[in-house]
Amino acid sequence: MTSSVRRLDADAEVPPEAFDDYIVDMDFHVNPVEEELLAYVEDDRALDKLTTEFGATPIMGKWDAAYGIEEGQEGLFTQGRAKYAEDVREACADIAVDDPVVNPGINNLNLQHHPVLKNAVCQAANDYMLDNFADEGMYTAMMVPKWDPEYAVEEIERVGREDGIVAAYSWFDPKVPWGNERFDPVFEALVEHDLPLLLHGSLAYWPQHSYVGDDMLTWTEVLGFDWPIHGMVNLVNMIMRGVFDTYPDLNVVFQEAGHWWTPFLRYRMDEFYEMHPDDVQITPRKMESGERYLRRAPSEYLRDNVSLCTQPFALPRNSGEARKLLELSMAEDLFTYSSDWPHQTLDPPTWFYTSNAFDDDLRDRILHGNAEEVLRI
Repeated sequence: MTSSVRRLDADAEVPPEAFDDYIVDMDFHVNPVEEELLAYVEDDRALDKLTTEFGATPIMGKWDAAYGIEEGQEGLFTQGRAKYAEDVREACADIAVDDPVVNPGINNLNLQHHPVLKNAVCQAANDYMLDNFADEGMYTAMMVPKWDPEYAVEEIERVGREDGIVAAYSWFDPKVPWGNERFDPVFEALVEHDLPLLLHGSLAYWPQHSYVGDDMLTWTEVLGFDWPIHGMVNLVNMIMRGVFDTYPDLNVVFQEAGHWWTPFLRYRMDEFYEMHPDDVQITPRKMESGERYLRRAPSEYLRDNVSLCTQPFALPRNSGEARKLLELSMAEDLFTYSSDWPHQTLDPPTWFYTSNAFDDDLRDRILHGNAEEVLRI
């Protein structure tokens, strides 16, 4: 079998010290071949449509200079394509990652229209991941359909206790933020199965499927700033509608939502909440519980229930500035390393060894300690 992983010059890309440390990668995409994925679809009616008309792994049409690398693959496979566990191990050996948390990588599924077909792909993806990754000893994130909370619970019940399943993978977007009460059964199932919720960005490409910026014309605007806005909207919505009061053991990890907005968010949430806390009592969960306020300051939920993946890190070059920003961002508690393999935006763990902003303890917390706590591994 020919490898589809493109080898990095490890000596040039990653400092040798990184290979001596334990590193967990919280956002590593695998990409099954469509024909092999379709073999796992159980519903014959859905399979007929997916085979003859729709395809299982759709890509929304877009022109994107930064992603237009070759053969219409749009930069999604710049580093190669991991279809099986051996592909992942080969790729991780180059970037000093010991344990990746692999996800199915079908990031555009949430954008498609037909829920029956999307559920069929979700079921197939989870079974593919079980056979080819979880059963091969890899930490694996199962897919959770945001569009169908009832089916999401069924999938969590079916797959969530399988060996190797350490998280549930879904998407954040601005249309229905995750604070909505329709997701309560999903949260209950995740807490029952001790699974954190990994939320990946979506709804940020041309044509725009976002309430933020139909006039965005550059990749910097769309991917660089649309997703952080969506991430903040979802996070604040979850906090202010009392998700973490109702489900204090729920852990949520935002992937590719940025992270340097943490100081802005923590201080602004607390300030605005202190000025006008009374409207919390008329949100649905508080109406049901009879509570008038959040049980803690909003920023405390950020520290205790949320993690932020680092890719792309975009660390200030000045180590003093970087050190202060890391402190203000509560990086010791919130940040988890991610590479975003195999995309053009790959972020090897180079920053942690080339910047003086990190001491050994902070480096260890971000590279593996926080991930181990969230994933309970």
